[in-house]
Amino acid sequence: MKKMNLKYRLFRLFTLLAVLFITPLLLQNCSKKNLNLTNPNALPSSAFWKTADDAEKGLVACYGPLTSIQGRGRMMGAILTTQRGDDINPFPSPNVQDAGTFIVQPTDGRVSEGWGELNAIVARTNAVIFNVPNIAMDASQKARIIGEAYFLRSVAHFYLLNMWGNIPLITTPIAEVNDLFVEQASKDLVWASIISDAKDAQSRLPVTVAAKDIGRATSGAATAMLGKAYLFTQKWAEAAAEFKKIIDNPGLYQLVANYQDNFLQEKNNNTESIWELQYQSTANANWGTSGTANPLRGQAWEPDIAPVGSTSQGTATVNQWVYDLFLKEKTLGNKIDPRAYATMVWNYPGAKVYQQDFTAALSGANLNKIWIRKYLNYNRVSSLDPGEWGYATNNRRMIRFADVLLMYAEAQNEAAGADATAYAAINKVRDRANMPPITPGLNKDAFRKAVRDERVLELSLEGDRVFDLLRWGIMASTFTTHPEYRSNSGSQPFKPGFIYLPIPQNDIDANPKIKQNPDYK
Repeated sequence: MKKMNLKYRLFRLFTLLAVLFITPLLLQNCSKKNLNLTNPNALPSSAFWKTADDAEKGLVACYGPLTSIQGRGRMMGAILTTQRGDDINPFPSPNVQDAGTFIVQPTDGRVSEGWGELNAIVARTNAVIFNVPNIAMDASQKARIIGEAYFLRSVAHFYLLNMWGNIPLITTPIAEVNDLFVEQASKDLVWASIISDAKDAQSRLPVTVAAKDIGRATSGAATAMLGKAYLFTQKWAEAAAEFKKIIDNPGLYQLVANYQDNFLQEKNNNTESIWELQYQSTANANWGTSGTANPLRGQAWEPDIAPVGSTSQGTATVNQWVYDLFLKEKTLGNKIDPRAYATMVWNYPGAKVYQQDFTAALSGANLNKIWIRKYLNYNRVSSLDPGEWGYATNNRRMIRFADVLLMYAEAQNEAAGADATAYAAINKVRDRANMPPITPGLNKDAFRKAVRDERVLELSLEGDRVFDLLRWGIMASTFTTHPEYRSNSGSQPFKPGFIYLPIPQNDIDANPKIKQNPDYK
C-alpha cells in the first residue's frame, strides 16, 4: 500500500509539474492554426517565449480558467461562491451543492475544480511575468501583457485566499519537482503579494481598450482590485484613496439608468462594468478544465440557481430576510425598490418564471418561496432550453461601478467618519433606484449599517455576499444564529471551520507540507 501511495504521489507531482511549467504551451487556443502543433507536450519551455505572438498567446492562456465550466463558468460562478452567502438558501444536491449546504469534504470534486483553475491562473501568470520581459518586442505591448498577468495573478490569489483561507504562495515558475513541496504562506504575505501585483498592474495597464480587446484588464480594474485588497485588510484610508481615483473620473464609468441592464446578455460591457468575464457559446464543448480542447465557456452556472421546474439541478431560493429588506423602504414614488424585481421573483401580479406565468410555473409550497431572478436569461424557455451548459453568454460583471461607490463609502466612513463624499457615493447608488437619500448626520455605526444594507440591495446574489461576511468577521455567527438560512437543506449545523473551503485531499496527499484547514479532518 505504501508503494502504491508513493507511486500515486509521484504521478500527481509530475502531473502538477507539467501543468505548471508548460501550460502556456498547451493552451494557446486563440486561433485554429495552433491546433496543428505536433505533440506540444514534448516542447521544452525554451522553445516558446520567443516572440510577441508567443507573449500574447501565453496571456490568453492566463484568462482561460476564468470562463471554463470548472472556473467561473460554473463552479466558481455559483457553487463555490454565490451559494455560500446568507442571501441564498440552497437545496441539497449531493456532490454538487455541498459547499453551500456546509457538508462539503476535502474529496469534493467541485472544490478541487475551482481550486485547480485558480491555481492554473497563478502558474500561467508566473510564466508570463518571468518570460515576457526577455522577449524583444514593442515596449508598450510588453508592459500591457505583463500588467495583465500581474492583475490576473492578484485576482487568483485574492479568491484563493478568501475561499480557502490558507494557501501556498508561488510567484515564480516551477522548475523542478521539489519546487512543488511548499508550505502555506501567512495571510499577511499573500495579501502583500496581492497588493504588490495590483499596484504593478495599475502602473502598466491602459485606461481603456479597443473594442476587439473588451474583457482585457484595464488600469481601472487594477485600481478597483487594489482598493478591494486594502478594504479587506482594513487599510481604510488607502482603500478610499484608490476607489476615489475611479469615482473622480466620471467620464470613464457611469451607472446605467436601468439597474437590470447589468444582468442582461444584450447589455454586456456597459458603462457600469469595470471588468467583466466574456462568456462564449460553446454548445458542443467538453466538461474539461481550461487545459483541455474546447472546454465549455458559457454561463453554465444558471441551472444551479434557476427556479425549480426550470432546471435539472438542485437550485436555491432567496432567504426571507433579503426580501424583507427590499420591502422595508419604498421609492420616492412610493413603489417597491425596482432592484427587487431584477434580483428576485415571487408571487406578485405579472410575475414570470422564464416564459411562464409564476403561478403556472410553480405550485404548492413553491408558490410561497422567493426565487432568484438576477442573471437568469428569461428570454429562454428555461435553463434547460436549448441546453443547460455552455449556451448563454450573459457576461459576469466581476467589478461594477456601483460596488466601487459602496466600497468607497464604507472605507471613508471607517477611515474618518462619513463625510460629504461618502454620502454622495451611497446616495448615487440609491438615486439610480429612485430611493430616498441617506440623510447626513449618522454616526459611524449607523452609516456602517446603511452601507451594509445597501450592499444587499445592490449586490445580493452576485457572489460577493460570502466575502462580505468573511471580511466583516460575521460568517460563523450569522449561520450559527440563523440556521433557517439553510432550511432547504435541513439546517445543517454550521461548524466555525466551514467559513473556508477545504484544501483538496489530492493536494494534501501529494504535498506533505500542506496542512488541511480546521474542521476538515
